[in-house]
Amino acid sequence: MTCLMTYQGDFLLPDAALSLAEEQRRKIACTLVMVAAADGALVREEISAIESAMGLMMLHPESREEVRQLLTQPPDLDSVLDGMEVSSIRLALRDAALLASVDGDYDDAELEALRKICDAAGLSKKDLAKILDWVADYWKMGANGRSIISLPMPGDENIL
Repeated sequence: MTCLMTYQGDFLLPDAALSLAEEQRRKIACTLVMVAAADGALVREEISAIESAMGLMMLHPESREEVRQLLTQPPDLDSVLDGMEVSSIRLALRDAALLASVDGDYDDAELEALRKICDAAGLSKKDLAKILDWVADYWKMGANGRSIISLPMPGDENIL
């Protein structure tokens, strides 16, 4: 079994973001910065998650640098969402929900940003709740995987 999907002989990572134009992927990364900055403090776990997301989306180095500059002075979320395709906004919501959870809890400002993204994506509050449930399942799956290989991380006992 291979971890990569093959398509017409080429190797592709299995994420829908890769089908988007570079500008849309850059806007997703900008959205992540906005959610991470919503509570007023960027922690290293959030910055690491943003860097990881940019790598997974295969952002061009120039686009990555533009996004990094936003870490010091994030723009308004509405200005980032403006001009984004619905599919991009939905992927941004998925990734932002995961990002907002990396410090262990959702801040009220982060939840408000997620609700705004959810509205822009044309999704319901019920859909947002499902995404937040998916995030919880994601963390449980990771903790379970570490448990299977006997390499737990601090806090895994609270997740399982």
